[in-house]
Amino acid sequence: MSDTSPWSKLKSEVYSLFGRNPKSNRIVPSIADLEPSHAVLDIGCGPGAAVRCAAGSVARAVGVDRSAPMIEIARRRSGRFSNVEFAPAGAEDLPFEAGTFDRVWTIHAFHHWEDADLGIAECLRVLKPGGRLLIVESETKGAHGLSSAGASEVADRLRAAGFAEASVSKPHRQLVVTGVRSGDRHSEGSSQE
Repeated sequence: MSDTSPWSKLKSEVYSLFGRNPKSNRIVPSIADLEPSHAVLDIGCGPGAAVRCAAGSVARAVGVDRSAPMIEIARRRSGRFSNVEFAPAGAEDLPFEAGTFDRVWTIHAFHHWEDADLGIAECLRVLKPGGRLLIVESETKGAHGLSSAGASEVADRLRAAGFAEASVSKPHRQLVVTGVRSGDRHSEGSSQE
């Protein structure tokens, strides 16, 4: 995949030092109800902090980001973890087999997805039956995040895409839209398994 993001190597390095979301990166693995056998995916992982936070609790932790420089930073900072992987990719074209992950999340990146409906469909595709998608955003009235009404609209989009359940919560002052894939292996969205 070519780097289609506006993130240069220098901008990526600066962001990775100063523009991080350390609280959110720790909160998401804690609210995702992780188990030691789980495989998790962070979409828009940036320098990989949430992936590293999850790595101690799961069998496999994977991060994707459109920015090749961010992926380089994430790999460099994650060398001590044997169960961590990073790949350049956007939400709309995930390079994984159907039914690969128990949890998929995106932290403060959903509003950057180029095609939200296609990204949601890809998340549903790569989730295992019973798996969960967590979309975490700051509550805002502007374009960088989601409003409460916007979060409810995203929950509706998850249901329309085929998620069995979708809800909105606000743990730790973050808006979290959660979608649960049907536990039925023969449900819509799992036909590629």
